[in-house]
Amino acid sequence: MVIMILFLVLSILMVVSTAIYLNKKKKQQKKIFSTIPHTKDKNKKKSNKQLSDILDIKIKDDIICLGNRYSKVLSLGNIDFNMLSENEQTSIENSLMKTAKAITYPIQFFSTTEFIDTTKIIDLMKSNKTRNPKVQDYKKHLIKYLQCLMENRSISVVKNYAIVSYDGLYENAEQELNGYISTFKANIANAKVECEVLNEDSLYDLIYRELNKNSALAISMLKKGGEKLYVGKEQEDTKEENTEAETKEKQ
Repeated sequence: MVIMILFLVLSILMVVSTAIYLNKKKKQQKKIFSTIPHTKDKNKKKSNKQLSDILDIKIKDDIICLGNRYSKVLSLGNIDFNMLSENEQTSIENSLMKTAKAITYPIQFFSTTEFIDTTKIIDLMKSNKTRNPKVQDYKKHLIKYLQCLMENRSISVVKNYAIVSYDGLYENAEQELNGYISTFKANIANAKVECEVLNEDSLYDLIYRELNKNSALAISMLKKGGEKLYVGKEQEDTKEENTEAETKEKQ
């Protein structure tokens, strides 16, 4: 009888102690969960950053700044190697090998496909004034053709770039990079390859095109307000009529 009473008391103590333990654990869990929304808000604030903040990339004039590395990008011209004679091919190969051996600075070569851009040719044709009506008519049709070719975005070309870099202080970056680039240009000119340093707008366009392959936008045009980004059919016809009227008045 005494043993049964002892077991009964022990069972009651076990039940009471278990209830107290579970109650304390629930309170601790509530405290932990109450702090989770606060940490989520902090994470949201941290994630609300731009790509430049995450990667520490900045573009100033024609220099890309990435930490202590400063780079300039050169667009490289293409060579129709198969159309050259054997002697010319050998000469170019030797020039390219000499150029490679002379490189003592950080450099990367980058190739990508880009949709054809006839903007520069169109602007050049528009700036070339003429009073000959036949030439004007031919120029008008040619400009239309080039615009359609660019807007259809069915033709792509391979573009090659060289990224010349310097590791050090920003104060010395401009001078060091210009020295590297002048040496590189002199060496690669023997291989009949033209190269041009990309300016700030061209750098933004290149990065934007690579991140948005299916986009027809040019980020440099958006920075200028997008005034020349798109011309509707009615606007185009009105503009051509005004141009023709001005030409007739001059004649």
